[in-house]
Amino acid sequence: MFFTGSMLWLVCYIDTIRDIRKKKTLNIPIGCVVTNYGWEIAASIVFVPNMGKLLVAAYWAWAILDTYIFISTFRYGYKQCLLPFFRDKIRFYLGIGIVVSFITQATFMVKYDIPMAPVSGDIINLYMSVAFLYLLTIPGYEGNSLVTGWSKFLGTGIINLMFALKYPDNYFLISIGISCAVFDVLYIVLLHRKKAGVQTARQFEMQTV
Repeated sequence: MFFTGSMLWLVCYIDTIRDIRKKKTLNIPIGCVVTNYGWEIAASIVFVPNMGKLLVAAYWAWAILDTYIFISTFRYGYKQCLLPFFRDKIRFYLGIGIVVSFITQATFMVKYDIPMAPVSGDIINLYMSVAFLYLLTIPGYEGNSLVTGWSKFLGTGIINLMFALKYPDNYFLISIGISCAVFDVLYIVLLHRKKAGVQTARQFEMQTV
């Protein structure tokens, strides 16, 4: 189950990278890129999961692809910022953010997390699930992808189901997993409606020309 979820997350990253190159924009909220990348570095170096070489390789694959995504936030992350205060100094905040992200998550994993670091990972995932909704509010933003949304939802959901079966008494972890699913589905539904509305508007414009 973890391997399947990992492959779906790779689809999420590949779709994001494709849109970075094609649209010059990011499908993942930049704050989540920072926290997620910090988690992947910590999980790959400081808190290496004990789950076999193949699945550890999945963590490294995430980190490698996310390196490109993180670097791209310095070029295109400003497009997600509506306030000039953040937009004008986005590179500074991203630099500070990745340092804080790595330090806090590495220390949390070592002290409080359980094997495979699902607690810290799911806390980030919940933040990400909620933050995706913010992307829908940015006027004219092109970094909203159903492929990214579905692969993130399914990848996270499968992995969370695995952890729920492995740790059935960890209600904190299970509650976060359910919350992630709720917000992921909400994002997919709202994005689908938004894209359908845009398509309808375009068809109407073509008919009136």
